[in-house]
Amino acid sequence: MSEEHASGHEERFGVDDTQGYVVPPSWPKWIGILTIVYSVLGIGCTGLAAVFTPMVGGMMEPMLDGAPMPEGLKVGPVDWVLLLSGFAMTVVLLFGGIFCLARRPGCRWMFVLYGLVTIPMSLVNYVRQLDKQESIRQWAERYPDTQYAEMVRAQQSGAAAQVGEIVGLGFVLVLGVLIPLFYLIWFGFVKTRREQYEGSESGVY
Repeated sequence: MSEEHASGHEERFGVDDTQGYVVPPSWPKWIGILTIVYSVLGIGCTGLAAVFTPMVGGMMEPMLDGAPMPEGLKVGPVDWVLLLSGFAMTVVLLFGGIFCLARRPGCRWMFVLYGLVTIPMSLVNYVRQLDKQESIRQWAERYPDTQYAEMVRAQQSGAAAQVGEIVGLGFVLVLGVLIPLFYLIWFGFVKTRREQYEGSESGVY
């Protein structure tokens, strides 16, 4: 093997001849940073939802004009379970990002757990929101003379409503399915060996 060929082979696998050092894999660093940023934003959004969701019914009550509260505005046990589970999974994702940045192989189980729980939970939450919207629509038909019914009819008619539905579905598919699916596949089936996180003498990751 020529000296030039050997040098190219060693450079390809991250071997530094002058220092005798194998460059560690770079992917845990950027995935860890992006995950930390994403999870921090998620924790903030989930926290705001936990604060403001119970207040929505009270804010809309003056517009009901004495009619009973729509079921779609009530926060039930299922809503709290979904909300708190989403918050817990975001915290798990945050620690997964921190451990990934530190090249700790144990982070992969946090990401796998996040993917396994978040995908079905996001789909269940989406279906529940559709059911809530339908119950509010039916309520508006039952009490058409209330201020809230007028607002509902304005929100659920026209092109803006269709665009809102498409955007909402897009958020669910990207944030609730595709991103967790990436974590599930990447950490569950691709990066499964310790040296893929910490590096090895051969530099093959």
